[in-house]
Amino acid sequence: MFAIPLSQTARSITDSITLAITARAKAMRAEGLDVVSLGAGEPDFPTPTNIADAGVAAIRDGYTRYTAAAGMPEVRAAAARWFGRHFGLDYRPEQIVVTAGAKPALTLGLTAIVERGDRVLLPAPYWPSYPDIVRLAGGVPVPLAARADQGFVHTGEQIAAAARQHGCKGAVINFPNNPSGAVPSRTQVEDILRAAQDTGMWLVSDEIYARLIYEGEHVSPASLPGGAERTIVVNGGTKSHSMTGWRVGFLAAPPEVAAAVARIQSQALGNTCSISQRAALTVADETDDTELAQRLAAFDKRRRYLVEVLNATPRLQLDLPNGAFYALLDVRDICASLGLDDVALAERLLVEGLVATVPGSAFEVPGFIRLSYAASMADLEKAVERIRGFVAAVS
Repeated sequence: MFAIPLSQTARSITDSITLAITARAKAMRAEGLDVVSLGAGEPDFPTPTNIADAGVAAIRDGYTRYTAAAGMPEVRAAAARWFGRHFGLDYRPEQIVVTAGAKPALTLGLTAIVERGDRVLLPAPYWPSYPDIVRLAGGVPVPLAARADQGFVHTGEQIAAAARQHGCKGAVINFPNNPSGAVPSRTQVEDILRAAQDTGMWLVSDEIYARLIYEGEHVSPASLPGGAERTIVVNGGTKSHSMTGWRVGFLAAPPEVAAAVARIQSQALGNTCSISQRAALTVADETDDTELAQRLAAFDKRRRYLVEVLNATPRLQLDLPNGAFYALLDVRDICASLGLDDVALAERLLVEGLVATVPGSAFEVPGFIRLSYAASMADLEKAVERIRGFVAAVS
């Protein structure tokens, strides 16, 4: 029987671990098990009414046909204003591409600039999709070990040293960080940009959580002198405005890179969903942040609850995350005592404790597990009670 052979690229790509864990939690629930999932990074809030109404209106008003590959002109213009209003970034509409979410933006952006065999630095902890996205673009991912002792923010010297050692052409950075919630200071971002300049690297800056900040400020390397010319920025309102399923985001880049991304998108996707683009227009033009402030306050309450209660649990440690809606729980002590790694511990926590988490090894930070506090407070309280009970039972 003839079998079509898979390509080397296809064989090298893995499944999304967060989606796999979420699917397994759902399957266990379908079997009647009361599993609490802290795995997926998806807010429990509904899409705000005005944004949902914009999507409905788009259907009724006939915005259901092809658009330009780079996005509707009015959406690109609004996105340029949005970048300037919130992040101090000076982009023209032709430097913006409307994409089907952050993951396609990262994939298209890397495809536009990575030559086959280029080495791409990935400072850990990083989103598990990064290595596979780099491979899809023809590059070679180069992990840089996480520094828990530095709050999960590398120094410019560490980044430059790794870039020189491995001959890296660029780096993918992500702040506020998934999974740690780290938010570097302006000085730290300046240091990272200086490292890129000194080594001739470009930067892909994943800033999808940039509007979810509790302490500090978000500083894009593209906002700093000499930063915009070597940086591709990925952003959007899907995480901050509970629009994960709408699949829409913004890529901002130097003009020639944005044009290349639009060409690639024209062949790979055609265009981002026209209805989602109209909804994104509402987000980009939004000037009243009242609802966003309410969501941030709820996330803030949840993160403080996690830190307070879990730090009161023997053998667990959790530093206060400053952005996004993730927390990295340090389980190195309990792993050592049980003779398990974080993957096995997360498995036991799911099977015995009925709490779904993501092992830190997926983010290149072994000895930790990631908790998403995008879940409701009721679910968080139940999950924390079970985690504490599990720890007590195995101690």
